[in-house]
Amino acid sequence: MPIFSVSVSKGVINQIEYLGRSFASKNTTNYNVVHFGDVVYTKSPTGEFPYGIIKQSFISENVAVSPLYGVYEPKNVCIGNILHYYFNSPINANNYLHSLVQKGAKNTINITNQRFLDNTIFLPTDEKEVENIASLLNNIDQKIQTEEAILTQFENQKKYLLNQMFV
Repeated sequence: MPIFSVSVSKGVINQIEYLGRSFASKNTTNYNVVHFGDVVYTKSPTGEFPYGIIKQSFISENVAVSPLYGVYEPKNVCIGNILHYYFNSPINANNYLHSLVQKGAKNTINITNQRFLDNTIFLPTDEKEVENIASLLNNIDQKIQTEEAILTQFENQKKYLLNQMFV
C-alpha cells in the first residue's frame, strides 16, 4: 500500500511524489489506512498551522499514513468535505485545536486521536443542506482552480509577447 502524507497545499498526497522519497519505516503494518472521504489530521506544525493540518482524502484507493496521524471516518463524504474546507482556514484550524493541543519540548504536539474529537463544530443536520453546501464548496474550489489555470496561461502569453517585442 502506498505511503501518503498531508500537505497544506496538496492535501493527502503520495510521499514519494511530493517529498521525493518515502519516510516510512520498513515495517508499515501499524500504519493507519485512509479510505476515500476520511479526514486525516497530522500533528506536524507548519507555517500558519502551528497545531497541525486537517484534510479530507480525495484519493480513490486505500493508502497508508504514519501511525502518528489521526484518521477519522466522517458520517458521510459530504460532512467530511465541509470539514475539509472548514479546516483550510488557519483561523478555524487553530481555534479548534488550540484548547486541545499540548505543546511539548521542541514544539512537539501532544494530542491523542480521541482527544482530537473533544471539541465541537456546528454543522447542519439536514442531509440535503449538507449535500448542497458540500457541492457549493466543491464548485467554488473548481472555479478557483480554473481561474488559476487561466491566470497561468495569461502570464505565459505575456512572457511570450514581451519576448517577441525585443527580438
